[in-house]
Amino acid sequence: MTPRGEVVALDGGRVRIVGHLDTLRDRGIRPVRIPVAAWPHFPPAGENLRAVSMQASGVRIALVTAATRVELDVVCTRFQVQDFLGARNAFVAEIDGKPHAHVESPVNGILHVPLSADAQRTEEFSPSSVVVFDDLPKGEKTVTVWLPQGMIVDLLDVRANRPIEAPEPSTRPVWVHHGSSISHGVETPLPTGTWPVVAARTADLDVINLGFGGQCMLDPFVADAIAATPADVISLKVGVNIVGARSMDQRTFAPALHGFLDRVRRGHPETPIVVASSILWPESDERPGPSDVEFLDDGIRCFTAGDPADIAKGALTLAESRRHVAGVVRTRATAGEAVHYLDGLALYGPDDVARFPLPDGLHPDEALYREMGARFAALAFGPDGLVPRESLGD
Repeated sequence: MTPRGEVVALDGGRVRIVGHLDTLRDRGIRPVRIPVAAWPHFPPAGENLRAVSMQASGVRIALVTAATRVELDVVCTRFQVQDFLGARNAFVAEIDGKPHAHVESPVNGILHVPLSADAQRTEEFSPSSVVVFDDLPKGEKTVTVWLPQGMIVDLLDVRANRPIEAPEPSTRPVWVHHGSSISHGVETPLPTGTWPVVAARTADLDVINLGFGGQCMLDPFVADAIAATPADVISLKVGVNIVGARSMDQRTFAPALHGFLDRVRRGHPETPIVVASSILWPESDERPGPSDVEFLDDGIRCFTAGDPADIAKGALTLAESRRHVAGVVRTRATAGEAVHYLDGLALYGPDDVARFPLPDGLHPDEALYREMGARFAALAFGPDGLVPRESLGD
């Protein structure tokens, strides 16, 4: 898959889809963010990973037209894990890069994802819906529609009251990012509000967001997908899912991160890589996983529930994971590799808790995602950043 997007021909005309790594074609065109060829390598209970890889975080559709009205025929599937009903989010239309309007996503069905290895099932409500953007300005323009980041979207057709055509590919540098639910960003209402999109727009980059809710586990097939995707800069933000799932310990985490970076380097021997550790998890930073959820009258609280006594036996905490990430990067940078460490506490740390309390104890809200995006853009891509934007060309 080209990082510049895929041109697809629909009944209404040709459009360019950007921000995905593969597509499924059944009822329509479904962008997915892990190549389908890698799916057999998913863990036995891999239904959750399959589902989040089909959610459309960072995926957008671009077209050139003189139309004043554009309609998308879509099938939108919401996501539910056990009793947790996923976010709905919205479609966002931009005109020549400037916001125009947003429309809350329809819900044509719910994908029920068990936590065990049992099969998924889809509860369907309606065969399709039409998402309408009207009052577009007259004259030829590029219309970009960002898909709802928490939904699975099948694109059936795009129609307009004037002819449409796919735009030429962007010439902006391509940034491939991999992270957890905090990178996936379903908590913010608009897909343009996730922190990787905010950072990309601030730095004038084209982002491919491989943020997967609950699934940033240093999987080899994700490293291989990044290695196979042309990119001008790459970033990883790792730690919180591994601690929360208690999937690695103090013995295995650093070698796994080295191995992931080694696989990425097979396709990107010289590409600059920024490796970020996790943001603060208040009240859970120094306690090992596994994570748990408490149901409250006004929402939920996410926290680590492991025994602190296990730390002496090798259990990994989020605070300890930052030290491991920094050590891995230091070792590789000392050997001459183009890799840089970004402390996650610089994106959200102890001094930010009073100003930006986390609604569920773990995930940011809309305002904090904006702040994190601005901070990442400055720290990573600013004039004095780790990989200055000017060094990436045009």
